[in-house]
Amino acid sequence: MNTDKISRTQLMALLWAGVMAPAAELLPAMLLPGAGKGAWLAVVLAAPLVLIAGWLLGSLAGREGLARGVVNLLGKWAGGMVLLLYIVWGLGLLALRFRLCAQRLMLSGERDGALWFFLLSATAILLWIGRGKLSAFARAGQLFLTTLLVASGVVLGLSLFQARPERLLPLWWGETGPAVQAVLSAAGVMGWGLFLPFLMGSVQNQGENKHWHWLFWGLGGALLLACAQAVILGNLGVGLAARLDNPFFALAKSVGVEGAFQRVESVITALWTFADLTMGGVLVFALRCIAAELLPEQARPWVPWGAVLLGAAGALFLFPELGTAEEWNLYLVPAGNILLGFILPILLWLAKSWTGRMGKEGTFCG
Repeated sequence: MNTDKISRTQLMALLWAGVMAPAAELLPAMLLPGAGKGAWLAVVLAAPLVLIAGWLLGSLAGREGLARGVVNLLGKWAGGMVLLLYIVWGLGLLALRFRLCAQRLMLSGERDGALWFFLLSATAILLWIGRGKLSAFARAGQLFLTTLLVASGVVLGLSLFQARPERLLPLWWGETGPAVQAVLSAAGVMGWGLFLPFLMGSVQNQGENKHWHWLFWGLGGALLLACAQAVILGNLGVGLAARLDNPFFALAKSVGVEGAFQRVESVITALWTFADLTMGGVLVFALRCIAAELLPEQARPWVPWGAVLLGAAGALFLFPELGTAEEWNLYLVPAGNILLGFILPILLWLAKSWTGRMGKEGTFCG
C-alpha cells in the first residue's frame, strides 16, 4: 500500500508554484507583439482552455495517475510509445528549466559568478528532492508558493499605485481581436503544469466536490496571473514592457519604500529559484511515475539520478547559449505544451469514450 500520499491542495500548490517561473519569464512580453495592451485579457481568456485541458488530463488519469491511465487505455506497447513522448518532453523541459534558473541567478549577481556553479548547485538540490518522498516535496511546495505569493504581492502591491488605467483600457476590437489570438500562447505558458496529472495516483481523498476544488484553484490561479499582467502593463506600458526581456523582474527594480528598502530585484530573482525547483521537482516525480509503468522495479530507484543528470547535461549541450534557451522557451515550449497537454489528451479521451461505448454494446469480450 502506498503511504506516500499528498492532498489535492498540495497538488495544486505545486502546479502554481512551478508555473510562476515560466510566467515571470514570458508574460506579458510574449503576448505584447500581437495583443498589445490586451495581453492581460489573453490570460483571462486562456483560463477556460486551461480548465478544459486539466479536466481532460484528470479524466484520463483517474485515481491511479496519467501513466497508468494511458497504459490501461492503449495497452503496454502503444501506451508505452505515448509515455515515451512525455518522457522526452519532460527531460527537455527539465533541461530548459535548469538553464534558465542558472542564467537568472548569474545575472542577479551582476555576472559575479559562473554558470556551471549555479547549474551544479541546482542539480544537487533537485537530486536531493527527487530521491525523497513526494509528500515531503509537496509540503515544501506549499511553503514555496506562500513565499512566492508574498514576494510577488509586495512587488505588485507597491507598484499598483503607479499604474495608469489608460495603459490597459479601453480595449477596442483592434486590441481585443489580437488578444483572442494570443490565447493559445498564454495557455501554452500555463501548460508547464501538464505533468501534474501523473502524480494523481498519490492524491488522497479524491472524493466528492473535487471538481469544485480544481475549478477554484485553476480559475483562481489564472485570474491572479492576469491581475499581475495588468499591474505590469499599467506601470510599464506596452512599448517599454515589449522591449524588456523579463518585465516582472524589471518592475521589481523600481520597487522601494523610503527609509526601509530601495532595491529588491536581486532578492526577488533569488526567491524565484523556489519556482524553478518546484517545477523541476514536479518533472522528476512525474518521470518516476512513468518509469513505474515501463521499467522493472529494480531499475526505478535510478530514475531520479538519470532524469536530473540528463536534464543538467541537456542544459549545457542543448542550450550552450542563452539565446537558444530563450527561443525554445518563447516558441517551441508553448506549442509543445499545447500539443501534449491539450491536443493529445483530446485524442486519448475520444479513444476512451469510443472503447467505453463499444464495450457497453458488447463488441469487446473479456
